[in-house]
Amino acid sequence: MAITRAGLMRISAEEETKTWRPHPLVLSGAPTKRWHLIELASSLTHNRGIMTVSTVLTNDDTGSERRKNMERNIREHLNKRGIQCLVRVTTAPDAFEGAERLVESYGLGSLVPNTVILGDSENAEYRQKFCDMIAHFHSQQRNVMVVHENEEKEYGERKRIDIWWGGLKGNGGLMIILGYLLQSSRNWYDAEVRIKMVVDDEQAEEEVRENLARIVNKIRTGAKPEVIVANDKSFNEILHESSANADLVLLGMAEPDEEKDFTAYYERLQQRLSGLPTTIMVLAAEEISFGEVLMQQDSFTE
Repeated sequence: MAITRAGLMRISAEEETKTWRPHPLVLSGAPTKRWHLIELASSLTHNRGIMTVSTVLTNDDTGSERRKNMERNIREHLNKRGIQCLVRVTTAPDAFEGAERLVESYGLGSLVPNTVILGDSENAEYRQKFCDMIAHFHSQQRNVMVVHENEEKEYGERKRIDIWWGGLKGNGGLMIILGYLLQSSRNWYDAEVRIKMVVDDEQAEEEVRENLARIVNKIRTGAKPEVIVANDKSFNEILHESSANADLVLLGMAEPDEEKDFTAYYERLQQRLSGLPTTIMVLAAEEISFGEVLMQQDSFTE
């Protein structure tokens, strides 16, 4: 306990860029129903970041003893499957409200989850609440990863990850970090990571290709740059053609406060994902430069 206390007291409130790593809070519900979320989070932490699996119960009659029993059962289930993490079961009148409360209050001092991982919801009845929840997480400076699972393919062969990229700032830097962490994990070991950018015509292709190659060489993650000329095709057409054979796709999300109607935007985004392999929608929120984190990427595996 003395060692633990000393370590906690030494953690700076402003975490240094070179030591950044994801500390995911997984909103999994029952672990057996959304195991793909837990598996993803475990692959990102490499058993170094602090991972928490959480469940929100909406039954008002759930007492503290039952919550403790559920936490113990979930913890035992995860341990049997080799997952090292913390477990949190909480109650609330509404699952979305409970998730928001959990993100606001969970943690100890400066050691709080910096990334929330949750499954996508295509239920139109709850879409507004779901989108309001994402906006709330973002306002709390938590990165958000929404996993839209292809239930037929799941994670496929775990051999190829496509990142649709718009630059190192914000979502772009975080997505490359996530791709690198997955690629160096046991489940995705040595998977090919492709960083894809779309340009309007051949005139812009050469310059963008050179710039992208220079950035990729500098960050040294082993990713392969790929520049695609639109030739009057829509981004949706290009996305579905180019990533049809990927095992995982990473797409950035717009910030909620940049969209007049974030719920309508999210609905259009969901329509875009129809038929794609399992896709992670990524929304960066922390006030750090993920581009600088990438320059220190050796620290992830030390």
